Amino acid sequence: TTKDAQVRHEALYRRALCFQKTGNKGSLLLALKAVIDDKGNPFEETARLSLARLYQSSQSHRQAHEQFARLATSPKKEIRSDATLQAALTAEKLGDKALTKKWFAKALDEPGLKKLRGQTQLALMNLHYQDKEWKKVISAFRKGDFGLKKESELQRLIMAAKSHEALGQDEQVLALSAKISKLSPGSANSISAAYRILVRDHEKNPARFPKTAEAFLKTYGKKHAKDARIHSARLLIAEHYYAKKQHQKAIDHYRLLDLKAVDPSNQLGVRYHVAKSQLALKNERGALAAIDAFVKSFPKSKQATQLRLDRAELLTTKGRESEALDDYQKVLAATGDAKLKRIILLRLSAVYQEKKDWKNFATLQEKILLLPKLDRATEASANFWLGWNHYRLKNSKKAVPFFKKARELDRKTYSPKVGPLLIRAAYQAEDIKLLEKEINDLRRVSKSTKLPSPILTWLGATLSKEGQHQRAWPFLNEGLKDESKPAAKLIWKLFAISSLETQNYKSALMAADKLLATEENAYRKAEALYFKSRALTGLKKYVEAREATSDALKIRPQGELDVQLRMHAGDIDIADDKPQEALRHYVIVESLYAKSAKQKKAAKAKIISTLRAIGTPEALQKLKDYQK
Repeated sequence: TTKDAQVRHEALYRRALCFQKTGNKGSLLLALKAVIDDKGNPFEETARLSLARLYQSSQSHRQAHEQFARLATSPKKEIRSDATLQAALTAEKLGDKALTKKWFAKALDEPGLKKLRGQTQLALMNLHYQDKEWKKVISAFRKGDFGLKKESELQRLIMAAKSHEALGQDEQVLALSAKISKLSPGSANSISAAYRILVRDHEKNPARFPKTAEAFLKTYGKKHAKDARIHSARLLIAEHYYAKKQHQKAIDHYRLLDLKAVDPSNQLGVRYHVAKSQLALKNERGALAAIDAFVKSFPKSKQATQLRLDRAELLTTKGRESEALDDYQKVLAATGDAKLKRIILLRLSAVYQEKKDWKNFATLQEKILLLPKLDRATEASANFWLGWNHYRLKNSKKAVPFFKKARELDRKTYSPKVGPLLIRAAYQAEDIKLLEKEINDLRRVSKSTKLPSPILTWLGATLSKEGQHQRAWPFLNEGLKDESKPAAKLIWKLFAISSLETQNYKSALMAADKLLATEENAYRKAEALYFKSRALTGLKKYVEAREATSDALKIRPQGELDVQLRMHAGDIDIADDKPQEALRHYVIVESLYAKSAKQKKAAKAKIISTLRAIGTPEALQKLKDYQK
């Protein structure tokens, strides 16, 4: 109770020692707390350490941990080291994993605990391993190798290896597996461990498998060249590359594979895949050798049939068609598979087509049409080629039904191909309705397909002669665009007439100019000027229209054309809103130039409509006379 601090500090500490000696735990607890609470007491850390051990001995792990945790910050190395370790152990007693991991991590880094680092590391790795904290297991493992005993070191390596394995770090797994093998030769050796990893990846992690397999073969391939597991791994990786269409890598492994070291059931598949890989690599020599070997070893297998087909294709591409035909024919004779027959017939067709053997080619198309459940595309193709063959032989009547059938089955593909041929057939037959229909049908599906100008102009001219100007004009217009094939004067005349009747005045003017450029006959020249004048009137170029009419009249054409020109002179004035001048032309025609009753009637009709348009009292009076 003294006020002398130094005496009090020592007295409090000695009192605690007395209670410790007498075994009075209750009084010792209070005495130790008094020392700790005595500010500035030099025995505070010693008292706290005793208190922590007192709690520890009485199973009060929470209170013990709290004291050890405070002591772990002591500047004194011995106290700090021991307290850090005890904090980890008491946290473990408390069942607090996160707290235990924290303190074992501190203990692992504590300089004063160097002798215990191996066990501390193992304990920390084990805690993280139980919670599948793979990266933290590896992090603790990398702190170093602290010379554990064999069993503990084996446990340490196994946990690290499995953590790397969980993270897909195969190279590290293989390296650790090798260490495990050396440390424990009586257990599974390194090649077995690595092989198990490889098999696991093949089954569960196909994306990682190639890397695992390549590393396995690189590490053990030469040293254990006769080991069945090496060849099993080589088979697995070769098949993997084959499935991924990495044929060169597959071949590289197939070449080193000892088929005697693997299950015999793999032989057919391996030889087949070798042949297919060589084909994919376009290695002619290797492919032919592999196919020949396969066919000799497994002549009755389905794969042999397929490889014969492949060989036939290869030979065909190399210009060895006769050898290819032999393979095709053998397979065709041997198979009852309709689907395969279809394939072979198509391949044979391609060969005969390439050789331009049209007779055999056509025969095969007929056989193709006899196949059951034929798909539309193949049926359409066969019909097209049969039609084409008849057309080639100038037998249009036989060709047309095949062409139409092909188009019916596949309009998108065959309308552009068949349309022009059907159009030519209709043209040759001079069937106007069919020709027009075929052209319009083709235009609906393929506006860009170019058609022969002579056919278009012939159809347009024929329709124009029949007075079918609306139907005629599009054909004439398209046909006459091809200037490389000059059209006859009659065609241009008909185009001019159809253009005027359909109010395509620009086309009419062009046609009239074409006629005027070549026409020498006076009457025909006047007629062309009449067409030109009508076109110019439609285009509202009235001055030029009058000039054209005037030029035509100067030629002095006789008959109907003369009357038409004079009547048209009035029509120009009507269009130009000059009815008085138009009336003068109509009256002159009616009184002087109209000869027939039809001409006079047409002139009077023009006069009546013009007088009505003028509408003056004088005009209306005259109107009555003409109406009578």
